[in-house]
Amino acid sequence: MAKRDTLFQIEELAKLSAKTLRDKTGKDWDEWILWLDMRESEESTHKEIVASLADDVESAWYRQKIALGYREVKGLREPGEVGSGYEIGVTKTFPIPLRKAWEVMSSEEGLSIWLGDLTKGRISQGVSFKTKHGISGTVNVLEANSHFRMAWKPANWRNSSTLQVRVIGSKAKSSNKSVISFHHEQLPRAADRAAMKKYWEEKLSQLAEIIKGKSGSL
Repeated sequence: MAKRDTLFQIEELAKLSAKTLRDKTGKDWDEWILWLDMRESEESTHKEIVASLADDVESAWYRQKIALGYREVKGLREPGEVGSGYEIGVTKTFPIPLRKAWEVMSSEEGLSIWLGDLTKGRISQGVSFKTKHGISGTVNVLEANSHFRMAWKPANWRNSSTLQVRVIGSKAKSSNKSVISFHHEQLPRAADRAAMKKYWEEKLSQLAEIIKGKSGSL
């Protein structure tokens, strides 16, 4: 297939290089964009684009990437949009070492702030839970001093999202600092992305208050 007559070749889209895309699928970004243009894919949804690639791209992951890249270059993707919805990430650095930050996040007081007071279940790998405010989910991964990964669903949402809460220690041995991050995936709408970004930023601010109160004795 002939490439489009362009001044600059596209080197990367959807965090995937043109070289890798060609190696894995036989076409680079310019060629896939031309291929999709010829099928008038600009008016198609993400799912429709993915489906149109089924006979030509064996890997479902690369079909998703090509669709994301095409929508990106056409200006059809909104900030934070991925194939499974929208996602956001927020982080904050705290003046305590990783071990102490993890103790705060996994303590009853810390959990009540960022997750909520439990009315059902417990925070343990493979266990489902529900909070006083109607948030339900299942803890899929719990790795001490590292991260939680869980299904997370408010009462008024139709489907679950994926929430990962991570504590990261400073690489400098002399530093007693750590980062707490919330990464929220599979949000259904752009409005949910904006709302959840504000929500998790507020949770980090609330955590900062209790960490500030404890930091003198840590």
